Amino acid sequence: MAPNSPDTWQCFCELRASFRERVTAWSLLLPGLLEAQKLLSRQLNTGDYPLETAIVYNRALDEIDANTVIRWILVADNPGKKEQLSLQNRYLIGSSGTMAENFFTRELDTNFRKEVVIINKTPIHTAKTIQLRALLRICPEAGSVFEESQVFMADLAISLHRLFKAPLWIMGLSELRSRGLFEVWHRQFKTSLNKDDSILAFNHFSMGSFAGDLKKRRRAGEKTVDAVLRIGHENRIRVFGT
Repeated sequence: MAPNSPDTWQCFCELRASFRERVTAWSLLLPGLLEAQKLLSRQLNTGDYPLETAIVYNRALDEIDANTVIRWILVADNPGKKEQLSLQNRYLIGSSGTMAENFFTRELDTNFRKEVVIINKTPIHTAKTIQLRALLRICPEAGSVFEESQVFMADLAISLHRLFKAPLWIMGLSELRSRGLFEVWHRQFKTSLNKDDSILAFNHFSMGSFAGDLKKRRRAGEKTVDAVLRIGHENRIRVFGT
C-alpha cells in the first residue's frame, strides 16, 4: 500500500489537532470531573489505582506520520484504568486491547499498534464503561460534554474511515440501543452512514463475547476472516438498519 497523499496527511493532521483541542476544552469545562471520578471509584470499590486523566486524548495518534499505512479504523467505548494513566493516555491497552491486538495480528495480518487508528465513543474515563451512568449522577454537569463528545467522536470515526479508505470496526454494541449509554453516538453515526461504507460491528473482545459469538455463528468450513467479515456486516445491518 502506498504512503498517504499530502492532502490525506494534511486532513488527518487537522482532524487529530481538532480532537486534541476538544479534549483540552472539555477538560477545562469540567474542572471537578476528576474528583467525581475518584469519588465514584471509592463508592464502587473499583480498586486502588492512580486516577490521573479525566478526559483522555489518545497519544498513539501522535505517532502516525505521513508514511504510516492505516489498514483499519477501530471504535471502542471509553478509556479505562490503564488508558487514563498520564504516562499512557492511549486507547485499548488493557486486557481487551491485548485480545484485539492478538486477533488482528493472527487473523487479519495487521500490526494493531501501527496500522490501526483507535478511537472511542467518548474520551471520558471510567474503570468500566457501564459506570458512566453513575458518574453522570455524581457529576450531572458532565452530561452536556458527554453528549457533545459522542457527536464529535461519531463524526471523527466517519471522517477517518473515509479519509484513509480503511474498513471501520465498531467494538461494543449493547449500549448503542435506545436509551443506551451511546444512543447519541449511534444516532449521529447513523446520519452519516452510507450503504457502501465498509463498516463492521462486533461484540467486545472482553469476557469472551466476541470469540463466543464467532464460534456460535461461524459456518462449517468457513475461514475465520470470512466469518468475521460476514458477521460484522450482519451486525451492522441489525444495529444501524443499513
